[in-house]
Amino acid sequence: MKDKLPYVFFTQNGKQIGKAISLKENCEYLNPYVQLEHCSLKTNFDSDFQPFIFDVSKYYVSEEFYNDEEFSGTKNQKIE
Repeated sequence: MKDKLPYVFFTQNGKQIGKAISLKENCEYLNPYVQLEHCSLKTNFDSDFQPFIFDVSKYYVSEEFYNDEEFSGTKNQKIE
């Protein structure tokens, strides 16, 4: 389990989408970033907003991770 941490995962409407992404070194410098073209997006980083729909307290450790080959080619691609 320790070799899989830290990692990020994404949710939509309270459900996890895709697999988790294991972070490599220097991950403390990562910040949320969203790039869109011709559409809108509602985000919630849980500052002064509504509680998250996804209950992270019931989520322990991801079981599925993208491997390096899968993840390296995902830039600007839809992950399902």
